[in-house]
Amino acid sequence: MTEEKAKVVIVGAGMAGLTAAAYLMRENYNVLILDKNDKCGGLLQTFQSGGFSFDTGPRAFVNSGIMKPILKDLEIDWEYLENRISVGVEDHIVRFNSIDSLEEYKKMLINLYPESVNDIEKIIPLIYRLSEYTKVLYEFDNPNFTTDLMADKKFLIKKLLPWTFKFLNALRQFNKFNMPMEVYMDGLTDNQSLVDIILQHFFRKTPTYFALGYFHVYLDYFYPTGGTAAVVDLLKNKVLKGGGEIKLNRNIVAVTPSEKTVTDSAGESYAYDHLIWAADLKTLYRYLDPAGLEPEIKEKVQAETERMFAAKGAESVFILYLAADRPTSYFEAKGGEHMFYTPSRIGLGETNRLERENLVRDFDSKTKAEVMEWVDQYCALNTYEVSIPALRDAAMAPEGKTGLMISCLLDYDIVEKIEQAGWYAEFKARLEDNIIRIFSETVYPDLADDLLFKFSSTPLTIKQVSGSSEGAITGWSFESEVPVVNKLANIPKSVLTPIPGVYQAGQWAYSPAGVPIAMMTGWYATQKILKESKRSRGK
Repeated sequence: MTEEKAKVVIVGAGMAGLTAAAYLMRENYNVLILDKNDKCGGLLQTFQSGGFSFDTGPRAFVNSGIMKPILKDLEIDWEYLENRISVGVEDHIVRFNSIDSLEEYKKMLINLYPESVNDIEKIIPLIYRLSEYTKVLYEFDNPNFTTDLMADKKFLIKKLLPWTFKFLNALRQFNKFNMPMEVYMDGLTDNQSLVDIILQHFFRKTPTYFALGYFHVYLDYFYPTGGTAAVVDLLKNKVLKGGGEIKLNRNIVAVTPSEKTVTDSAGESYAYDHLIWAADLKTLYRYLDPAGLEPEIKEKVQAETERMFAAKGAESVFILYLAADRPTSYFEAKGGEHMFYTPSRIGLGETNRLERENLVRDFDSKTKAEVMEWVDQYCALNTYEVSIPALRDAAMAPEGKTGLMISCLLDYDIVEKIEQAGWYAEFKARLEDNIIRIFSETVYPDLADDLLFKFSSTPLTIKQVSGSSEGAITGWSFESEVPVVNKLANIPKSVLTPIPGVYQAGQWAYSPAGVPIAMMTGWYATQKILKESKRSRGK
């Protein structure tokens, strides 16, 4: 076998695996993608129910200077639509049309917390500052995928070079704000409700630079025509047209690097020259067979295995899918297509800290009534992400009607314990009823009266469908040591593993990871393979 036709097996047909495959096909590699599910996309799916279209995974995408240029570099033509973000608390809603919308956000916070005006006057300039640093990261499309511009000397000298210095400075500034967001905010205000309202839709212990700089990211969202999974189909078709092979319903249960094979649950083995693991990393190390590896490598693999299993995934989500007999124009006037909404200015407070920790630790000593009481409080004080596909693409719902997805962060551990206790269905129904009642009493009055149908998914659903540890949707939790690269400057190293011939990619390879980073790590994995191939040819 010549190196140009070397066999690359990719486990995981999500955005990382598909991106890696598309690039490898361009370099004439023999590519096989294996996935445990019956369709590509992993967490990212668009599906139909009762004439309505709904998205799983991300509600929309952020470009991050990565996603659009990668698709352009792969010569994939596609259409996307505007996706504006709103932030609402009780009866106050701010639409983010530019970074100057922070002034309206500031007015909203002062209206909600007049006793904390001085604190808010300190917080908003910090958000501006970190958002400006975040803007630097997105100011140019990633140079790795803009080869036409890289050949333009005028662009290099007048634009890219000055930006490079700003980019390096932004990374240095981010390092100064790398502490957990809760810790940093405690130094700015003692109003816990104010802190919660600003931060509680982020994962716990998220770095400050990411959380407060995210206000610029609100301006970077977009939505593909036909739903988020339209991008999955485009990449899948690119791989198949290029001669790549995709085998679905292949659950990998053995990885034997000494033999360069992976084996599925049906006993079929697949040989590889290079392996890209673009799926759950705990699954990789759970099924890794170190037999035949050098003792020094075995030791490194064992240490990495221990690190992986000592860590845990970030919080998962509960998603409520609703079909409403109301036109999209009604919802356009009440927050629009994509909104982060908090029904109470009180904030989650101890409900999401000590009470949650006690609930997980002492679950067996709690009565069902006590757990449900916590669930009611958690719903009442939480922040919800509301997504309405038909407000971007009218074809996503029947005329005069609207489909909604309302989601909130939720710990996998709690749902797992409830399922083991035997009242999972009752718990799901309680969450659904709570959320419908809350939205009917607040931003969408009497919504319950006009519902056509409803259903939901929980962290258990996500784990069962995607195979994601702890049902996590963005990779690792920051509440324990993160076992992968989590600094932007080191992201090229995020794809490396101690296993010979094996690279990692996707949401678990870098933290925190959304779709752009998943695609980026897929590309970085291909670059490592290309370099390894060149070294092999040079020997």
